[in-house]
Amino acid sequence: MTTGTYGEPTVTSFDAPRLLAFSNLLEKGSLEIEFVVLGGSMGKAVPSGSRIRIRFASGSKLAPGQIVAYVANDRIVVHRLVKLATSYGIRYAITRGDATVCCDAPVPTSTVIGIVTKLHADGAWETVPQLEIPSFGFRCVAAATTRMLLMALALSPSLSVWVASRTFKVRGLTIRGLQLIKRQSRLPLSDEPNH
Repeated sequence: MTTGTYGEPTVTSFDAPRLLAFSNLLEKGSLEIEFVVLGGSMGKAVPSGSRIRIRFASGSKLAPGQIVAYVANDRIVVHRLVKLATSYGIRYAITRGDATVCCDAPVPTSTVIGIVTKLHADGAWETVPQLEIPSFGFRCVAAATTRMLLMALALSPSLSVWVASRTFKVRGLTIRGLQLIKRQSRLPLSDEPNH
């Protein structure tokens, strides 16, 4: 394993047993695969630990609003498709977890495995929920970060990756700053020493 441009792990070769298992699924003509989601970036729509079904789909079947699964470095990411865009003749998917305002770095639609069709919750398979309408402030910030990423993608795909990475860093710093302010606001404001 090596380290990528932004410190994330990258895999130079596939794990042979996983590749073989995936190959066997394809040979059997399976149209769907199941995964367990790890991570909370999809919020209530796909909670961490949920089992999901992914229907194989080509890039031509993708539409904004769908929850898609795609390969990113050494993992499979499950996020909602926000936008499709073309840059330098390559079609890209722009995705975002429902619980965050920041978009992921654009990925070629050729890396999309498929569309999440079912979610196993409360002992039964259910249809994947639609996006809950977030607050006005959330929608404004999400729209601004999406527009910024689209402009960067139009200039250069590598610039859009850089912009996405920096947007996530700024988001993290902002959250930590707000948490610090919140903690500080709980402190007593008196100049008198405690007795």
